[in-house]
Amino acid sequence: MYLLIDNSLDDKVIIHYCLDTDWIQCEFDKNDQGLLVTVNQVLSNVDKQLSDLRGLAVIVGRGKFTATRIAVTLANTLSYALQIPVLAVDNWFENIQKNIQASPVGQYVSAQYSAPANIGGGKQ
Repeated sequence: MYLLIDNSLDDKVIIHYCLDTDWIQCEFDKNDQGLLVTVNQVLSNVDKQLSDLRGLAVIVGRGKFTATRIAVTLANTLSYALQIPVLAVDNWFENIQKNIQASPVGQYVSAQYSAPANIGGGKQ
């Protein structure tokens, strides 16, 4: 099973998953639960567990700073714990599963942002 985590929208989380060859998209309200709970819900809905994951992709380069950091941290953590490949992408695309499979295990992704971080700026 493969997952693509898209935490870039303000009001919802989109998880794409693939059991064999077809990708299915699920949407969840962001305020309902945390990202890991959302991933577990997707897995539970298709009678799978984290150990069934064979690879991950995560959307980077758009969305809010903290949402991107959370998604990348979760993807890297799952990749490390399960020893599966992880891939950073800016969108879902047709051959994403092949690209995930081609990514080396042990190579992690970095967050990329849609704008410079605006943290701790001085008051004017």
